Amino acid sequence: MELWEIGLVVVTQFPGLRQRELEAFHQGFKKYSYLESSTPVPIAVWVFDFPKPHGQIDSTLNARFVEKDLTDEYLDSGMDGVKHALYFFLLDGKILQGMKMVALYPEAVELFHGTIKKQLKMDYDRADYEICLGGFPMSRSMP
Repeated sequence: MELWEIGLVVVTQFPGLRQRELEAFHQGFKKYSYLESSTPVPIAVWVFDFPKPHGQIDSTLNARFVEKDLTDEYLDSGMDGVKHALYFFLLDGKILQGMKMVALYPEAVELFHGTIKKQLKMDYDRADYEICLGGFPMSRSMP
């Protein structure tokens, strides 16, 4: 997961994309979840449940490595309210095969903002983050 000028973005790479995978992407996810790990560095995890063959796609964000201007703008709920749009890009190699924008529940995004704020208040490096990420069971290991 990345934070761009347009907002929150998930880029999914699917080499050798077939029509079935493209249709599943365009059908969209059935449900999603937001989790915050209890590791020393809190990990923000979104899990999106797409139809097969995609299945569950999990995404994390390390806010400490996003440009400060982007995080400041994303966290500013000011006059526009909570920014709850999420953009998905589906790539096959360097070719963009699919794009969609969805709206996340503002309550879930507020929880996500809380995790981002915790990350920004902490002093850790990429290795610390990756150690915590490695100790957090992701959706691939979920039943």
